[in-house]
Amino acid sequence: MRDFLRCTRELIRLRWRLPAMRADGFRVIDAHDGNRFLAFHRWVPGAGEDVVVVVSLADQPRYHYRVGFPSGGRWLEAFNSDVYDHWVNPQVVGNAGAVEAHPVPMHEFDHSAELTLPPNAILVFCRSFA
Repeated sequence: MRDFLRCTRELIRLRWRLPAMRADGFRVIDAHDGNRFLAFHRWVPGAGEDVVVVVSLADQPRYHYRVGFPSGGRWLEAFNSDVYDHWVNPQVVGNAGAVEAHPVPMHEFDHSAELTLPPNAILVFCRSFA
């Protein structure tokens, strides 16, 4: 239960560090039952501070999974729940701390990024930390 508690605390901390996680701006980016995948976009209306939350409920990692992003450039991987599986997970699957969104339109956005999705995990991407 220590890993679960640590993960929960970090999520709560992240919610306070990223105003978009508490704001009204919300849009589902993609939901794919077959891939057991969900992504949504959060933002502060009028201010931006975009956040992309990705949930993978697949039993295996997925590589090169392309997802639409609200803008191009570098997005920090602010949270990866796979880290908390046997803290610190020595075989963590993720995006090495950041991804690059390129001008490849997807999911009604002008940019997208290729992600590595850990199995049964939550990822949170943001432009910067407050």
